[in-house]
Amino acid sequence: MWLLKTKKEILNTLAERCRALRLEQNLSQAELASRAGIALPTYRRFEQEGSISLERFIGVVQSLNRLPELEGALLASPIQDLDQIEKPKPIRKRSRSR
Repeated sequence: MWLLKTKKEILNTLAERCRALRLEQNLSQAELASRAGIALPTYRRFEQEGSISLERFIGVVQSLNRLPELEGALLASPIQDLDQIEKPKPIRKRSRSR
């Protein structure tokens, strides 16, 4: 859940997901960096530390053919407050008859 993560944790999660997608597509870091139009050390730092500019991140996402998903995430209805998060329903326990 994104609400309970720090900014650094979110960045690391995004980097991990991009790395997994890159490996699924059988791309090397150098190939993906080239497709995204960024330097290889920049891409390596992203995968290792989660550090990248928004413009470069969009290039990475676009190179992984995932731009519609990013756009979709931004167009989704935002959660206004924690009360809107669906809470699990409590498990009803049987009570003993007296």
